[in-house]
Amino acid sequence: MSAAQGFRLRLRAQPDFRVDLSPLQPAALAGRDVGEVARLELRHANAHVELGELFDVDALSSEAPELRIEGDLRRFDRIGQAMDGGCLSVTGEVGDYLGAAMRSGDIVVVGRAGHLAACEMAGGRLEVRGDVGDFAAGALPG
Repeated sequence: MSAAQGFRLRLRAQPDFRVDLSPLQPAALAGRDVGEVARLELRHANAHVELGELFDVDALSSEAPELRIEGDLRRFDRIGQAMDGGCLSVTGEVGDYLGAAMRSGDIVVVGRAGHLAACEMAGGRLEVRGDVGDFAAGALPG
């Protein structure tokens, strides 16, 4: 398979515990193939789970690094954390720490976001077309 600039992830299985999606960065995934992306390990409670166990992964034809995620992601935290470029879009609700410490790029969520969305954000653009939880766009508590 050839390398892709963008990927679409469709949730197919709801996890038992919360999952850390911070490793999924559009710019970091660009240039990888679908199989490699599906084998990425994500933190799932005190263990790890491969991305492909939770999501169907498809390549997108795009000119810039792009990641599209679809599904009910309330149990998925840290989406776009420390993002440094590219475009990330989510159709569905997302968990906590959306775009935390983001430096550049664009995140658009069509749905609700959990607590601490855009906390410690230093650059980029984050748009939530729904409600956000407590402490949005602020410093981390403590």
